[in-house]
Amino acid sequence: MTDFKGRSRRREFWIFSLALIAFWVAFFLAADALFPLPEGVPGETPIEDAPPISEGANRMVVWVGLPLFLFFGWAHLALSIRRLHDTGRSGWWYLVIFIPWLGTIWLLVWFLQDSQPFDTIFGPDPKGRVEVPPKPDREFDYVPLPAAPVRRD
Repeated sequence: MTDFKGRSRRREFWIFSLALIAFWVAFFLAADALFPLPEGVPGETPIEDAPPISEGANRMVVWVGLPLFLFFGWAHLALSIRRLHDTGRSGWWYLVIFIPWLGTIWLLVWFLQDSQPFDTIFGPDPKGRVEVPPKPDREFDYVPLPAAPVRRD
């Protein structure tokens, strides 16, 4: 899962990414449900413009969520680099994410692209496509057929 070599298909990348988003939404909802904010208590806002959460939920997010975030973040980085390999790009292209807005859009476009067909320098085709061997060069391999007679009545 944390292998940075090889190639990953679009399906693998997007299923993992969407499952990861669903996991984090469920995690934050669970933290909020396990440690509800008492009525009338202002609570903490960990992120600007975010709804306030209780101190217990904040502790759960920090102590349980941070190690999970580091592990899943590393796994997603490896998957993203393998996805870039599948589109024929080096993993170093992931650094375009540091260009505000444009880098994210750029990466999303690349992640949506189809795979490079056949084997590349990054590994075999994950779709299993094989190159068709070229036909042997023969002298009479392509001989045009004679034109059919045209009747003009």
